[in-house]
Amino acid sequence: MPNRIKADGDAWRAVLEETAESRCVVFLCTSNGQRPYRVVAAGDDLRTDADVAALTEDALRDLFDRSGSMNTPSS
Repeated sequence: MPNRIKADGDAWRAVLEETAESRCVVFLCTSNGQRPYRVVAAGDDLRTDADVAALTEDALRDLFDRSGSMNTPSS
């Protein structure tokens, strides 16, 4: 599936989450239930689930690398 990657030794699925305040890409670990989710702000070009599904593996890895664990900003 296009919205799945392997990173940090686990498999991750990317989904778009939107609230009144923000729109984020959330990475959910599908191979290890003990891993916390990771979150990164979605850019203006990611408005729908189809936009996330259309991302290349490299684009997903870039988002994953910029994400923070459980909505904690990366340092």
